[in-house]
Amino acid sequence: MIEVLVSLSILAVTLILTYRVISGAISASNRSDRWTAAAYLAEKMVLETIESFPEANETEGKFQPPNDSYSWKQMVRATAHPDAVEVTVIVSWTSDGKTDQVSVTSLSVKK
Repeated sequence: MIEVLVSLSILAVTLILTYRVISGAISASNRSDRWTAAAYLAEKMVLETIESFPEANETEGKFQPPNDSYSWKQMVRATAHPDAVEVTVIVSWTSDGKTDQVSVTSLSVKK
C-alpha cells in the first residue's frame, strides 16, 4: 500500500511539473506572436512613411481591426542634415495587465 501511495505522489508531482512546462511554453508562444505582429506593424508603418519625405511631427492612434489591440505613436524628427528626417514608430499593446512595446526607426532622405 505504501508503494502505491509513493507511486501516486511521484505521478502527481510529475503531472504538475509537466503542466507548468506546457503552460509556460504556450504563454511564451503567445508573447512571441504578439511581438512579431507588433514588429511587422511598426515596420510596415515606417516603410509607408519614408516613401515620401514627411514633415517633422508627432502622431498617434490605434490600428484598424483585426489589429485594434495595438496602438501606435509616430515621431518624425529633423536631423543634422536638411535632406533627411528620422522616422520612429512605437507600437504598444497590453497583455496580462502589462504594457509592452516595439520601436522601429529609419531615415527618410529627399529624392
